[in-house]
Amino acid sequence: MMNRTTIIEVVLISLVAGAILHYAEAACDPLQFTCTNGKCISDRWFCDGANDCGDNSDEVHCNVDPSFRCPVGWASCPNRRRCILSSWMCDGRKHCPVVSEETQCELKSLLLRRRKSGTMADRWGPQVSRIAVALHLADNSTFGPGNSTGEEIRYELAMQLTRRLAKTTKMSSQELALYIHALLVACMDPSDFYGDNLVKELRKRVEASGNYTNPFLILVLCNAGDAMTDRDVERVTSAYDSQLRPFWTDSQALASMALSCISNSNGVSVDDRILKDMLQELKRRQFMNGTVDNFRTTALVTQALLIYDSYKKDFDLDSAIKVLVNGLNGTKSLLTAYYALPVFHEKSLLNVSSSHCSKQKDEEDDPIQKILDIDGETITVQYSVWMGDEINLARTWRLKIRVNSTIYDAIETVAKIDNRQKVEYNVVDRKPYVAALNGKEDDPEMGMFWFVYLKPLNSDEEPKFVEESPADVKLAPNQEIILWYKRGPWNVHSQVQRKAKSS
Repeated sequence: MMNRTTIIEVVLISLVAGAILHYAEAACDPLQFTCTNGKCISDRWFCDGANDCGDNSDEVHCNVDPSFRCPVGWASCPNRRRCILSSWMCDGRKHCPVVSEETQCELKSLLLRRRKSGTMADRWGPQVSRIAVALHLADNSTFGPGNSTGEEIRYELAMQLTRRLAKTTKMSSQELALYIHALLVACMDPSDFYGDNLVKELRKRVEASGNYTNPFLILVLCNAGDAMTDRDVERVTSAYDSQLRPFWTDSQALASMALSCISNSNGVSVDDRILKDMLQELKRRQFMNGTVDNFRTTALVTQALLIYDSYKKDFDLDSAIKVLVNGLNGTKSLLTAYYALPVFHEKSLLNVSSSHCSKQKDEEDDPIQKILDIDGETITVQYSVWMGDEINLARTWRLKIRVNSTIYDAIETVAKIDNRQKVEYNVVDRKPYVAALNGKEDDPEMGMFWFVYLKPLNSDEEPKFVEESPADVKLAPNQEIILWYKRGPWNVHSQVQRKAKSS
């Protein structure tokens, strides 16, 4: 007979052994599937048609309807026919039938590899607007708090667009629309981009357009929250039916998405039958092998057919997905990722919005505002760098700076934005005078010097030479500061040279 002490020891050992067994069952290996009952099975047994768990939890989400939304902690396969654990995404192993979930990861990696080393303002290249949209549609946390990639893209997007707006060459409406979409997903307001209302500008261009309007422009305006009109409905439907672009099904897909967006906006009535007829016509464009004209068009049509879950009838979604995957087996480009990635994540260009952004963003979250630490009342000025007697425009920036700022303040502000614009000075009587920019120095032997000029912004007036130190000249709103490297009369610099000798 066991005494009381022995019984207590046996009970304790049993409890410890049970706890260890329970922990072993609960903490499954990453390559295993944790059943609802706590049992661990190989991920290879997941969705193999057998009840390996004993409670059938390994077979529950194996053959779902494409419109089914996977539970929290689960992710949808590219063909939307199965849900897998989110932790299995991008682990290098295939868990989805037909099309591997790793395809999505490869496309996202392709976009992330676009990042180059170098200055913070030029790492993502000229297609940063498309990169921003594609990454957001693949992962809506890209521009969330603490995401360093999103912060970097947001900053470069702001820098690139600021420079682009300041160029004398007017950007196309399509380019402007791409930037507006990117600003939306990056949580920047395109209606007030440092004083510029880009949405209003795009609307003005649409209103001035002729008989044909690119439906992408209407889609962007609608996504940006611009008021839609009956005339917009006419523009979209006319673009869909236009004979100017026969067989350009991609534009018809964009028109369908634009009309769907309009139908969900306030103040405009859209006949659903028109939209459904448009979508039905898109389905008829699919060939037996699943292709709709080409890779890009297949992706855009599949995006459009997410409207009303239209792909569920008279459209071979599995074949379309295979077309996209097979197309990716060749040369992968940024554009292939931009068009295909949303499809693999059950998204479309209709999902471009700022709804994921914080409703009350702090001013310091603004990428330029944060860098420049601007507060209080501001004015808008432009800063340009000209090179040579023939005025070769090197760079231009549009800035918001504090009231009563000087030319010197503006020069140093640009240097904070882009460290390649660092200016060196000759200091005379404790006053700075520009002597070099980005390593380009005054060259007395060649007669080449840095001069500072001022002129009213967007005027035909001749720039006026500034003889004073940049630190002594306060700026007025809407002035353009010009740093101009050119040949000049010696007497321009003689005043500075005399001051230098006397000091």
